[in-house]
Amino acid sequence: MTTEINNELLNLARLAADYITRLNGQKDSFEVATDNFTAYINYEAEIGEDPGTYWTAPLRYIESETATVEAVLNNDGEEDKEAAEFLQEMLN
Repeated sequence: MTTEINNELLNLARLAADYITRLNGQKDSFEVATDNFTAYINYEAEIGEDPGTYWTAPLRYIESETATVEAVLNNDGEEDKEAAEFLQEMLN
């Protein structure tokens, strides 16, 4: 993997992480793209709830979350398994 491709995959991971942050625990399947790659990602989160007490308000929080990279395609529409494994590792 060249430095240019590595940097582009890091940018793809950053775009995906930014999108996941905005999901705030809601399940979603989405795609993110850069100039040379398009990634298809499935995100799931398990939400925990604290009912609160007399002194505290109820609270929802993310107990666990998983981002599964379904595929990464290059500009030619070919699946790049190495890029998918790299992105999977970066997101989890």
